[in-house]
Amino acid sequence: MTTTNTVTISAETVDLDEWTLQAVSEVKRSPGSIEARLQLFKLYCVQADWDRALRQLDTLVKIEPESKRQSELYKNLLLSERMRELVLSGEREAGSLEGQLPAWTESLQRANALYAAGQEAEGEVQRAQALNEASARAGHGEMLGDFEWLADGDERLGPICEFICAGGYRWVPFADIELLKVSAPQGLMDLVWAPAQLVVNGKTWHGYVPARYPVQSDSDTVFKTGLETAWQQQGEGRYIGQGRKMWISNVGEYSVFEAGEIQFGAVGDEGEA
Repeated sequence: MTTTNTVTISAETVDLDEWTLQAVSEVKRSPGSIEARLQLFKLYCVQADWDRALRQLDTLVKIEPESKRQSELYKNLLLSERMRELVLSGEREAGSLEGQLPAWTESLQRANALYAAGQEAEGEVQRAQALNEASARAGHGEMLGDFEWLADGDERLGPICEFICAGGYRWVPFADIELLKVSAPQGLMDLVWAPAQLVVNGKTWHGYVPARYPVQSDSDTVFKTGLETAWQQQGEGRYIGQGRKMWISNVGEYSVFEAGEIQFGAVGDEGEA
């Protein structure tokens, strides 16, 4: 069985660009091979080459109509990633699991739009308002132990857990979550979108948590594969992430794959972030 370490070692030891070129050559040699095209699609996703990835999916369905269901899943993940990029730059609003998102998320979305427009001071005001109004929820994690609050290390998100399900990119406040479990990576695609389970208001949701922060086709390989996380300072002490997603708490920080199963509401009372 493939393990987290095996996937990581493969990503570390193989030249990603060379691997992709080899996959392209394999598709040219065997244009009707579903396996070869699927591998190339996955590598294009790691490379953040979304247009080429979509073309491979379209070709897959033409060659093998029975692959349509799997292709639709992959296409939804890819389109959700594109939506995610627009949301984090303030151009679009994120979806929710059920009903309306809390009012404070509007301030966070406005902050991201203002940052993208170069209006740092105005963005800071909106972000501070969002953080002041957002609730925090204590809990316990397999690796974290007891914590008072949990947040995304990327300050475009903070109190928000990103989640992709039912074909869409969604924001879920950490304070609304009762259980969060991210599966260890078993293959290339999991380094981009990690299978995950959420329990919110007693209802279980199966979907994916983006395993890395948005990358570009010219980003370093260590960020594309999530082997490293780096923080870029924006304005006055605000940081956005590159590479593998990190969650932070009052007791430390852990990557999305290191945190293990997290239960919320088991320790202490709810408070303000």
